[in-house]
Amino acid sequence: MKIVRITTLLDFGGQERKYISFTQNPAWLVNDYIFAAIGHGGYAEKKIKERGFEVVIFNQKPNISNLKNIWMLYKWFREIKPDLVHTAAAEANFHATIAAKLAGVKVVVAEEIGFPTHSSKARVVFRMIYNWCDKVICVSKAVHQFLVDINEIKPDKGVLVYNPVGEPKSIERKLSNAFTIVCVGRLEKVKNQQLLIKAFSRLKDKSIKLILVGDGREKENLQKLISDLNLIKRVEVTGFSPEPEKYLAKANLFVLPSLSEGFGIAVVEAMQQGLPCLCSSIGGIPEFIEENKTGWMFNPNKEEELFEKLEVITALPQTELNTIGANAKAYVLQNFSEKKYVTELEDLYQQLQ
Repeated sequence: MKIVRITTLLDFGGQERKYISFTQNPAWLVNDYIFAAIGHGGYAEKKIKERGFEVVIFNQKPNISNLKNIWMLYKWFREIKPDLVHTAAAEANFHATIAAKLAGVKVVVAEEIGFPTHSSKARVVFRMIYNWCDKVICVSKAVHQFLVDINEIKPDKGVLVYNPVGEPKSIERKLSNAFTIVCVGRLEKVKNQQLLIKAFSRLKDKSIKLILVGDGREKENLQKLISDLNLIKRVEVTGFSPEPEKYLAKANLFVLPSLSEGFGIAVVEAMQQGLPCLCSSIGGIPEFIEENKTGWMFNPNKEEELFEKLEVITALPQTELNTIGANAKAYVLQNFSEKKYVTELEDLYQQLQ
């Protein structure tokens, strides 16, 4: 089969890492693939091309209101004649699904990567979009239930396919004398790093360090908050890193304070490195974080709860932290391998033919 996998952007982020994982071992793939982005490319585009796959970057404004994207994609689909189109992320789900149906593509699969914040009108539109699709992939049970609850899909329309996590890079863990907390994620309001910085500033042990790995629109605001709280010597903002593992290798604890996570790939990648994780009790995260066994959770709207958990966890013996991290690593290796992800997707594609 000729399959198009199209999303909004192919730069960096959790969505893009899935494409990198999917193409990790071309020998696993039975079908022929073309990867595409309506908007810009970047890091993920480069990695996929290096593996010998065709990547098409349209460099258009991907917002849903830019309806000319439908015509552009319609013409492209008519030209390349794919057997199946797999869309992912809201903009691609909208434009590419309509274009694929108009172009007569036999099978269309959409993928909802998180919890959509659709207005009542948008819900009607996406209910129609998803009704046109053969299946809607949901990255967690929580996302599937949410789409059913807001009446965008029927229960049998959704199919659960967890995100993959790649083979861990063999980076030796080198813990410093100072307890180190690492948070990996885009610097955006929804990622809620502001709450983490505020709770961190209240810790009694002032030798503890915090590293924020990522870039985004909130960077300047977060740096100002760090300055205002006199944390410049204790908090590092690294910017985007293609190798977050080198920061995870320095960490005693990984923290993800997000307000919304459809799945939480950054958490799974930290667990894979054998790191104990403290995460928001939202979205798909409770599906793989078990309290006091594979990690800990907190309400991301309650600074006090995060502060109290940080106080307790940062005081634990390293041996206890290592046990939690080992449990987490074993769970990830069993449930979120790249090979398992590839097999599940290709099996789904075959079933829909």
